[in-house]
Amino acid sequence: MTAIGLIYAANAESLDDTKLTDKTESSSKRTCRIVFPGRPNDAPKFAYIFDGRESHQVRFPSMNFSKVITLPEGKITLLLLPTTVSDPENLPTGAPQLKIKEDIRDFYILLSPDTSNSTLPIQMRLINTSDGKLKPGETLWFNLTDHTIVAKLGEKEVSLTPESETVSKDPVSSSGYYRAEFQYQPHAKGDSYRITEQHWWHDAGSRHLGFIVNTGGRLPKIYFYRDFRL
Repeated sequence: MTAIGLIYAANAESLDDTKLTDKTESSSKRTCRIVFPGRPNDAPKFAYIFDGRESHQVRFPSMNFSKVITLPEGKITLLLLPTTVSDPENLPTGAPQLKIKEDIRDFYILLSPDTSNSTLPIQMRLINTSDGKLKPGETLWFNLTDHTIVAKLGEKEVSLTPESETVSKDPVSSSGYYRAEFQYQPHAKGDSYRITEQHWWHDAGSRHLGFIVNTGGRLPKIYFYRDFRL
């Protein structure tokens, strides 16, 4: 499922560190997963999320989600650190952090490089999917480029202006293959050009995240992640 300009991330449960337990599956738990599309080779491959109580070691596969992380209730501040926390009263300064409101219970964390941070060269962005904002079968798309992106996904068409996001509905009525065709308009001006055209598998029981990112080359890349939880 790989083509020029496209990277397709496989089912998140295909990796050992993403296997779930009944505890992490429970809808009553507050959970998140981390995603790092196109992680540079020189970027950290793992780090520790400190939630104010404990540290969680998290791997950063570029083609997949991290494992599911279960977090405490209430308003919290997450710190991303290169090592586990041994003294909560003496935390490293300058670490990437993310404030999570009390009512945000289901979310993802999008990572991207940040060479200006000497503690850990990564920045975090919250993707809030609480309260049914992203339903099974749907895909939350992020256009992280300055191009206009148009995608024909099965029976649906999705248009993304530069630096925007949107949710697309199921591309077909049930699980099965569908045609996925992407085009981009460079810098939102002039003619449009094809990025890729493929047949993708739709899992009606999974939620999905899709990212269009710059590569420094001619074509943007597409990263597509399937989050299946029993």
